[in-house]
Amino acid sequence: MALESLAPDQRAVLQLVLQQGRSYGELADLLGISEEAVRQRAWAGLGALRPDERVPDDDRGRIADYLLGQQEGAQRTATVELLATSPAARDWAQSVSEDLRPVARQELPELPEAREAAPRPRRRTRPARERRRPGRESG
Repeated sequence: MALESLAPDQRAVLQLVLQQGRSYGELADLLGISEEAVRQRAWAGLGALRPDERVPDDDRGRIADYLLGQQEGAQRTATVELLATSPAARDWAQSVSEDLRPVARQELPELPEAREAAPRPRRRTRPARERRRPGRESG
């Protein structure tokens, strides 16, 4: 699906970010709307380009911000981790990137290599005798 098929407000936000390198904050000032309204238009536009029910809305939003160069620091690191460990998120990001590349004036961020998620640490449980409440006698 091409950007031309998007709603005009979604298409405008995506084009300004991709072709002029504008931030959501700059677009908010330019368009006279909130930064959150700009973000929602960008997210909705990319969601309309490539709908994917396997990827939760919040994750698609984070990936949209990443692909559009709107993340730094811990947010960017968390999104890179998501893309590296979630095949569905990575597939969605790849397909969206393919749609955005012809429009973008600069290179889009690279997608990280796929890898397995790090295992969660196991919770250590205390033996049953240590779990007894104080003041109770066994027996």
